[in-house]
Amino acid sequence: MNKYSFSIFILSIGISFQLSAQDTKNNLNADSIAVVEKLNEFVGAFSNLKWEKFTACFADDATAFFPPSAKFPYRANNKKEIENIFSLVFENAKKQKQSAPYIIIQPKDVKVQMAGTVAIVTFLLNDPAMLGRRTIVLQKMSDEWLIIHLHASGVII
Repeated sequence: MNKYSFSIFILSIGISFQLSAQDTKNNLNADSIAVVEKLNEFVGAFSNLKWEKFTACFADDATAFFPPSAKFPYRANNKKEIENIFSLVFENAKKQKQSAPYIIIQPKDVKVQMAGTVAIVTFLLNDPAMLGRRTIVLQKMSDEWLIIHLHASGVII
């Protein structure tokens, strides 16, 4: 099951515009860093099967598409449905290994795209039989970035 295996927005009009642009740049940098930190938190919790930390990364109304190995071809429509599917992944991973990290997740070619209070993170996962593709969409809610959508797919290589 390690196939699930699975880091940026007036004294005088001229001065305030310049300050506003600098503030926006600083917020984008801070937000992009926060997004990468949330991604690291998510991957760490997943790798080490830390259930509470893992599920805390998702918004209540999050959605997800899972790779074929999950044997769930439909969209999970909320956090509870996502938890139901991932609980099986966690159980299987614990059966296959006795200690952390239970699942090796090494995101490659990570790209973070910031769009205000939304961030889109895409990356690849190498697997001997399949190239894993992941998209994680996060939204800033009350100063916390939460996953609102996860899309996992794979291509046989």
